[in-house]
Amino acid sequence: MHRLQIISGHLSPSGSPRYSRDVRRTECGSAPGSSPQDVVVVHGRRTAIGKAKRGAFKDTTPDELLSAVMRAVLADVGLPPDRLGDVCVGNVLQPGAGAVMARVAHFLSGFPDTVPCYTVNRQCSSGLQAVFNIAGAIRSGSINLGLACGITSENIAERFGVSREKQDAFAVSSQQK
Repeated sequence: MHRLQIISGHLSPSGSPRYSRDVRRTECGSAPGSSPQDVVVVHGRRTAIGKAKRGAFKDTTPDELLSAVMRAVLADVGLPPDRLGDVCVGNVLQPGAGAVMARVAHFLSGFPDTVPCYTVNRQCSSGLQAVFNIAGAIRSGSINLGLACGITSENIAERFGVSREKQDAFAVSSQQK
C-alpha cells in the first residue's frame, strides 16, 4: 500500500493534496476508433520449431531461415520487396552484433540494395523492438511500409530443464498481461 501511495504522489499535480489523484486504467491510443494514421501489422510468419543441433534445421544457417521467412511474408501479402522502406531484424547474441546475418538474409531474399536493412539488439525482446522501430518509422512518416523480423539462436532452455510446453505456456501468459 505504501508503494501505491508513493506512486500516486508522483502522479498528483503539484500543489494538490498528496495522494488525492485517482489512478485508473485507460485505453492507450492516438485517437478513438480507426484513423488514417494508424500503423497496422498485416501478417506474421515464423519457422517451424526444430531441435537445436540435431533437428530438421541442423544444417541450415540462421540467415537461410530468416531469408525463407522474409520471402514467405512478402509472397503471402503479394508485396514486391522494392516497396519496402526499411527492414529491421531483432537479433541477440550473434557475433558482430548480428548485422552480417541480417544483411545476408536480406540479399538471399532478393531484396534490392536500395531497401535498407539494420539490426537491433535489445538482449531480450529484440524482435518486438524491431516491430516498435518499424512502427515508429511508419508513424513518423519516414517510411510507408516496413518489415520487422526477429531471429535468435540462444537455446538454453534445454540446459535448464524448461520444456517446450512450459515455454509456450509462459509465452501465452506473457501476451495476456
